[in-house]
Amino acid sequence: MKHARTIAVSLALLVGACETLPGAATPGPTGPAAIPTAPISLGDWRNASEAATLEAFQQGVAGRYGAGLPVAAVSSDLRRNEFNCGAAPPRAEGNRGDPPAQVCRKTTTANGCTHTWQVHLFADGETLTRPRGLYDRRCGNDGLLGGPG
Repeated sequence: MKHARTIAVSLALLVGACETLPGAATPGPTGPAAIPTAPISLGDWRNASEAATLEAFQQGVAGRYGAGLPVAAVSSDLRRNEFNCGAAPPRAEGNRGDPPAQVCRKTTTANGCTHTWQVHLFADGETLTRPRGLYDRRCGNDGLLGGPG
């Protein structure tokens, strides 16, 4: 009788271990199911530091465009928000990493500074896998990324 009970408990545990639990499913799309209609937040670029503006823009892009959205819908939304989108330039030989499928850019000049926001769209076919928000500020004789001009 002891062995029968042990076998029954063992079988129950084995069957339970093979079941798919509701919380154990493969993760689906992240972010909103639909792209918000509100304008894209560029951060407080007129008053904040470059680092703070970059951080706010990166968070806004990540929250707005979740993995699983169609790349065409994301680039269309960026165009509605006055970004210019196009295919990413070809990578130089020897460059490592996953190149973006599209790069979308918006530039504004104010108070002697040029502000550039970019969104790199990484995709698997026609589906967004992740977005990457970038921001740069160039003032006066500054070079790219604040270095010497």
